[in-house]
Amino acid sequence: MATAFQVVAIHFFQFAHMGNNLLKGGYIMKIPEIGLLACNSGGSNSGSLTGIAAMEAIKEFGGDLVGICSLPALANQIPRQVSIAKSLKHLVVIDGCSNSCAKKVAEKLDLAYDGYLNFEDDLGMQKAGPFSTLQYSHENVNKVKEAIRERIDQLRKEG
Repeated sequence: MATAFQVVAIHFFQFAHMGNNLLKGGYIMKIPEIGLLACNSGGSNSGSLTGIAAMEAIKEFGGDLVGICSLPALANQIPRQVSIAKSLKHLVVIDGCSNSCAKKVAEKLDLAYDGYLNFEDDLGMQKAGPFSTLQYSHENVNKVKEAIRERIDQLRKEG
């Protein structure tokens, strides 16, 4: 398995020759230790919560430790994104409902993941259905944030 630095170096070399690179605005992308592959669909309350909770994790732990993987890019098998996801030290897959979209994408790409969280199955939360984007409470957000925090803390302790 390539180190994060090797992946960035390889991609930098490849993209530099194609006219693109990972250096944008003087900033070279840093791959975090823990990636979150969240459903992040705004089509329902449970999908919205996965995205909100993932962003809250980054606010709490910082972007050097935790980052969000692009589910649409991975679902479309964008080579750069797949390579980056496979290079992560840890990956946590987060789904909002029993459709398990993020988990299905991870399995399709043979992405090894260290943790899985499904809000319906693990937290007893209910998906309100299509177009229920904003039908969640502050209590829901806190419950989800805590579950993700626990997964990240567990991975940090394991090393």
